Amino acid sequence: MKNSKLSRTSKLILLIITFLFGAGLIGGALAIMYLCEKTTGFQVLYYMMDILGALSIFISFGFLYSIYRETHQKQPLSVREISLIGIMSAISVLLYYFAKFNLPFFPPWLDIQISELPALITGFAYGPYAGALVILVRFFIKLPATITAGVGELGDLILGLILVLISSIYYQRKKTLKHALIGMSIAIGVATIGACFVNWLILIPAYVNIAGFPMSALVGMLSYMGEVTESNFMLFYIFVGVLPFNIFRYIIVAIITFILYKKTHILLNHIVSYDLKHHKKKNKENKVALEENKTSEE
Repeated sequence: MKNSKLSRTSKLILLIITFLFGAGLIGGALAIMYLCEKTTGFQVLYYMMDILGALSIFISFGFLYSIYRETHQKQPLSVREISLIGIMSAISVLLYYFAKFNLPFFPPWLDIQISELPALITGFAYGPYAGALVILVRFFIKLPATITAGVGELGDLILGLILVLISSIYYQRKKTLKHALIGMSIAIGVATIGACFVNWLILIPAYVNIAGFPMSALVGMLSYMGEVTESNFMLFYIFVGVLPFNIFRYIIVAIITFILYKKTHILLNHIVSYDLKHHKKKNKENKVALEENKTSEE
């Protein structure tokens, strides 16, 4: 019977198709926003194309990561590792809800929070697949309590996966402090650029067109930045708000990760090494019992 799994070539083709499809949807949404009359129907269409485009690009990253997993094969996660991932996911959710605050020189709805910290530590310790699982679990736990129709949660999911996957994939190539710093720097840069596009193309249009939040209220909240109007709101918001905010926040997350990782990694290694020793002992006992059974049968 032939293996039903997709080949690497098939995954590469699907990666290209899903990425181009997503980019095309987002490009079409931009064309609708700038070229068509701003009626309710067009606004909903714009929003749906944006969301589907983002999801399609997200799926393409899934194919990319699957190809990476085939190239850098790793042993499956043990039950104890999966349990630890669950604990890290719970910590991530708690950090998101209870360890955040605002700063007066950033837009009031942008919170400084470090909920990616457990995912980064998990990704460095067990690999990018494990770190991504923490982000996914956090997403599904947060989703039922959404006040943004899932839009804010989708943005957090995309940016969290970018940060964790890029940094941990680069670190797994060679587990040194230098590679960790380089990987984290690249991840911060990509995630910050991604945050600008997510806010521009998805979050703000969804808040205004779907949630019904008045644009005039958003403009008023940014009055401390200068002469902000509805026409130049996005320019001010992205370059004076989102860009410096995300660089600042991700640097804080990175610093805390490097401070805590060494101690946390020692603890995690101790737990997992105990689990591996237990499984090896059990497998050895099973092997001996199997050999004894074969001998008695003979």
